[in-house]
Amino acid sequence: MTDRIVDAPLQLGLFAHFAEEAGEAESYREFLQLFEHAEEVGFGYAWVRQFHFRSPGSTRSGGLPSPFVLLAALAASTTRLRLGTAAITLPLENPIRVAEDAAVLDAISGGRLELGVANGAGAPAAAEALGRRLSEDRDERRRAFLDALDVLLDALRGEPVSTDGHTLAPTAPTLPDRIWEATLTAESARAAGERGYGVLVGTTQTVPAEVTAAAYLEGLGVSGAAPRLGLSTLVLPGRTREEALAAAREGIERKWAWGKDFLPPASTLAEKAASVGLHYGTTDDIVESIASQPAFRFTTHLQVQLELVYDGFAQRHDALEQFAAEIAPALGWTSPLLAGVGR
Repeated sequence: MTDRIVDAPLQLGLFAHFAEEAGEAESYREFLQLFEHAEEVGFGYAWVRQFHFRSPGSTRSGGLPSPFVLLAALAASTTRLRLGTAAITLPLENPIRVAEDAAVLDAISGGRLELGVANGAGAPAAAEALGRRLSEDRDERRRAFLDALDVLLDALRGEPVSTDGHTLAPTAPTLPDRIWEATLTAESARAAGERGYGVLVGTTQTVPAEVTAAAYLEGLGVSGAAPRLGLSTLVLPGRTREEALAAAREGIERKWAWGKDFLPPASTLAEKAASVGLHYGTTDDIVESIASQPAFRFTTHLQVQLELVYDGFAQRHDALEQFAAEIAPALGWTSPLLAGVGR
């Protein structure tokens, strides 16, 4: 097994994209129940991805446009689970309104919000629909994102948000210490580390995840902050590796077709599974697969995805239990239920 090189206990979270064949309302209800189950078996974090709008001609649900609303519902039905946005696409939002929603959620949840943000400014049509304008220049978009993030953070800390001195109500002065940035490049990861943020690394990256992770740790050397690196991890347990791969064919092919222009080259189904970052098979197979992933060495927060390759939610609940009982402990995770701690 590959040893982790970060000096921090491994944390376990459940990550959801909400891009399901079922309708949005049903998907939201099912995932709320899955998150509640995750808390029951020892998971410490819930992470939800923001998506605006349904793609033309798509049969899949449009995802989750309003993470704070769903996480508020989850806050009411859980007591320990930390509530993470992974991530709010900040260039498509008014940063003051994001700050307001975040502060309210943090207040009603007892300080359980983990606020993840993303530049993600590659959707000009969506931006136009939301009344936002995106520059065509990459560097200018990055500067605008960081400026908006600074506005958000200042508002959370209680700095005036208007020329006549109005401030956020409520404020959330400790929330800036719980900022995460979704990063796709070594450059943005290094900058996030220099600012002391956590970083969120996806299952499909334009550069290898370990490159992003290593750059992030370099940046932390400037800020001196403790590492917080969340790695999305798509898993599918099965009685055998071959059986799990066969069951996942449709989801693998769909994901591969979506990302083939930037994913590692592949031709066989097994190669495509590796390219989209799927860990599958028996407990031992999945443990070995995750542990041998180069980015796992840098990981402090393992974000488990139970999507894309599942027939239904009953199967996901079973996989959730297996991951908490067998897979995560073998990767070095200690359940808070066994340790007697709340976080």
